[in-house]
Formats: sequence, structure tokens, C-alpha cells
Amino acid sequence: MVHAKPYRDLNGWLKERFGCKVFKVSLSAGTTCPNIDGTLATGGCTFCNDASYAPRTGPRREKPIREQLAEGIAYLRKRHKSPKFIAYFQSFTSTYGDREVLLDKFRAGLDHPDVVGLALSTRPDCLNAGWAKDLNDLGKVCWIEIGLQTANDATLKKINRAHTSRQFAEAVKMWKQNSAIPICAHVIVGLPGETKEEVLTTARFLADLPIDAVKIHNLHVVKGTQLAQEYLTGGYQPLTLEEYVDWTIGFLELTPPQYIIHRVNAHAPRHLTLAPDWSVNKLAVFNAVEKEMEQRDTRQGKNYYQVIC
Repeated sequence: MVHAKPYRDLNGWLKERFGCKVFKVSLSAGTTCPNIDGTLATGGCTFCNDASYAPRTGPRREKPIREQLAEGIAYLRKRHKSPKFIAYFQSFTSTYGDREVLLDKFRAGLDHPDVVGLALSTRPDCLNAGWAKDLNDLGKVCWIEIGLQTANDATLKKINRAHTSRQFAEAVKMWKQNSAIPICAHVIVGLPGETKEEVLTTARFLADLPIDAVKIHNLHVVKGTQLAQEYLTGGYQPLTLEEYVDWTIGFLELTPPQYIIHRVNAHAPRHLTLAPDWSVNKLAVFNAVEKEMEQRDTRQGKNYYQVIC
């Protein structure tokens, strides 16, 4: 007997929409970010090392999009026997750069008979009405993923995001006025200094916005980052698995039931991960969240109506 999930998961939504299992092929448009190149800041987010997002087919930034796509599809087809794919521009800020150059790369990402759509990862300060129009015209964009990470502006400053929660809210409202492309908000649980209540505040913040999905990412310490230095000198202590499961469930309980949950975990390759050890086993994290939700007899949105009443 197959049990219904306690949250509305992305895999189920994709299967409903496309009629089959769909996997994301991670691609790089070769962009950077305004908090890396000096436009707003330097150094980037304190937790970020792009190598941790690289596919098992190897480094991709310098490869043509069609080559990245072909390699990614071949790998996923062999590993998962995937019939259909989404071209996912994940690396850095995918809408930061020359728009026409980037649109050509996005078109290349769609140039495969088994690619059913496109997804883009970006920042709230790198979107405008022009991007909304051009991506609408491009077609087949399944969602745009906008990084919030937290609604706590003090934490955003601490991790060098160089944007505010207000900018995120304004970007969401602008996008909804100009585009029908769904919005996925990216958040991180376990950021330096944040408490469970601050994580729940982020959940409430997102519940009040016209978004369509949330991607929940457990913070893990990756080599070659500022966060790694903080961890090695005792300035940052990761959450335990039990804490992460508890905080994530609290987040899900406050999340509107119609929002699609893209993920409840994230991981980097073992050879790049400093801590926590539990983060490298994504299946174990995923199962721990679902098992605890079942034991608590809880579900996505259980406490949402208490917020809006």
C-alpha cells in the first residue's frame, strides 16, 4: 500500500503535469552574482561553493549548454532510466548578465526532444518586468526559483546575501503582476545564529506572499567557504538531524497546503562536506522528515489556518 505524502511534493506535481517521472538536469549559464563581482558585495554567500552543485559528469561552466545537457541526460538516463527532463539552470544567478546572451542559453537548454521545460535559479534583485516578458515569450518555463534563505534581515547581512526580505517580497509581487510563471522560494534552515522561531517566522512570511512553491535546504558546511572557516574555528555549529527534522516540520505545518514542496533536504558531495555528517545521506534526511511527520500525525499546512484566522 502506498501512503500519501504529508506534503505536496514536486515529484508528484511533475508527474501530474507531464504524465511521467521527470528529472532535473543541472546546468550552468556561466553567470556570477552581484554579491560576488563587487556590484553589491564581494565574496558571495558565506555558505556557497559552486563546486558542491556540480553534476557527477564534472565541471560545466565552460561547456556549451547543449553539451552539458547531453551529458546530464545520459547520466540520469543510465542511473534512473528517466524518460523526460527539466533543464535546470542552478548555478549562481541565472538572470544576472546580458539578457539576450542568457536567453540564447536558455533556448539551448530547451533544444532537446526529451526536455519538457526549463527552471531558473536567481535572486530577487536580478528580476524585472523585462525578464518576466522575455521568459513568458520563451515558453516552457516551469518555475523560477528565487533565493530568500531567511526573512531575517540581520541574518541576510551576516551571510552576505546583499539583499533584504522586503526586496524579495517586492520581486514576488512584481513577478506576479507580469508573469504566470510559478515562483519557488528557496530557504535555508540552520543558518548561523538563527533559532527555530526565526525559521518559523520565515515560514509565516512566505505564507503571506503569492508564491507557488518552497524549496527547503538544510545548511551544510562545504570546504572552501567562509562558513567552513567559521565552523573550523568554532564560530558555527550545525543543527543535529533531530533539530533539523523538528524545525522543518514546524516550517511545513505553517506552509499553505497548495504550495509545492520542491525539497526538504540538500547535500554536497562527501569529499566537499565538512559537516554535518548526516547531511550527505539525502535519502535518510528525507525519510527522517516523513517518518517523524507520520509519527506526529501532522501534515503541510496543519497550522497555516491558525495564522490567517
